[in-house]
Amino acid sequence: MKPSNMAATMAGMVALGASATAGMTIWLLLTAPMTVASALGDHDVAPLVRMAIDTLYEVLSGLARYL
Repeated sequence: MKPSNMAATMAGMVALGASATAGMTIWLLLTAPMTVASALGDHDVAPLVRMAIDTLYEVLSGLARYL
């Protein structure tokens, strides 16, 4: 694989991860604004990570049931 192709692939993966993180953050802000606000006020990201993982699990299990 050429270095230019590898760099483009890595940039695409980083962009995909960033957009997924941004989308999940927006989803959490819309569905649980008080939890997000209290987690940010307390400087504790554990509830946000837990909610994000739970949401991701629900999405993937729903997709698996659909398929």
